[in-house]
Amino acid sequence: MSYFKTRRKRGGTGKAFLIILVLLLLSGSIAFWIWQQPKARAAATVKEFYLYEQSGDFKKSWALFHSEIQNRFSDEQYSQLRSELITQDIGATSFTFDIGKVKTKKNWRSGVNSVIMKKVYVIKVTQHFQNQFGNFDLVQEVFVVKEEGEFRVLWDYK
Repeated sequence: MSYFKTRRKRGGTGKAFLIILVLLLLSGSIAFWIWQQPKARAAATVKEFYLYEQSGDFKKSWALFHSEIQNRFSDEQYSQLRSELITQDIGATSFTFDIGKVKTKKNWRSGVNSVIMKKVYVIKVTQHFQNQFGNFDLVQEVFVVKEEGEFRVLWDYK
């Protein structure tokens, strides 16, 4: 018989529960971050596109188009038409813009060549213009799809 009494340590179950909870929260956060990453990249591509448009660098914005849109317009043609739209047709010298929430569509059919795209990100963009007739907004859904590893901008022509 032993002269020393052994004591049970308390709190062992609580510590294990806390460790499991922390690990679950950490893995959930990482999974959420990975899941959100493509949406964030799609939104960043749209923002980059409209920043180029805003600065009048239409050749750089054209470079962010999906090949279907690039086949529709040459970079020179797009630059000329887009510049004329903003300055002559709308009568504005600049604009601001807001980007909405990113939504996902599956099996979306483009209106250009009717190619079905498995996963497309849809973002509503609002451009704010001011001219001699006042303020007005141009709202357009912009589509983003991954092409050859890069996110590219598409417009709907349906």
